[in-house]
Amino acid sequence: MKTRMDFYRAVSLLTLLSAFLFVADLRAAHAHNSKAWQERLLARTATLWIEGLHLGDGIVLNARAELNVTRLERELSNIYSSDKDVDEWVVDGLNYYFSSRKETRAKLKGRDVFVLNYRAIKNWSFDPSKLTMNGYTIMPDDILTRKDYWDSELPPGDSGTVAVAVPSFKPGQAVELRYDDAEARLDIPRARAK
Repeated sequence: MKTRMDFYRAVSLLTLLSAFLFVADLRAAHAHNSKAWQERLLARTATLWIEGLHLGDGIVLNARAELNVTRLERELSNIYSSDKDVDEWVVDGLNYYFSSRKETRAKLKGRDVFVLNYRAIKNWSFDPSKLTMNGYTIMPDDILTRKDYWDSELPPGDSGTVAVAVPSFKPGQAVELRYDDAEARLDIPRARAK
């Protein structure tokens, strides 16, 4: 009797584990950007290599961290309504424009959402307020993502996402990004979101 019960428990556990893995695989399969979204995001993203040695031709050595800064203007939400094949961080960033929280809506008047996707390569202390955009320093009040959802002390391999609201930039404008010793340039696309 006991072996039969153990058998049923093992089968139940195996079935539960299989269902969990199937759902995890299904979620992972949908966690990507369509080719159209990849192109849109690439045109709106600049990468900063923190403490990296730039050798030219895109080769960077010994960087402490990678920081990708992506502008998500409000018009991208119109595209999302017809093409939902995009990563969750993009959807989360666009949702700030339509927040039910009055404080968040007030923060976004005359501002754009920028998403900071970061990854530590070595131990790194991430601080969004070290980022400047055309001389504008990110202030703690500009950070939209609650502190509970991101870490600042990162061991190698850790990554995260933080959304910030900064004064809007005009189409065609060049934005100089700086974080510590790292710098990059982001050219705001001239055309409306495609």
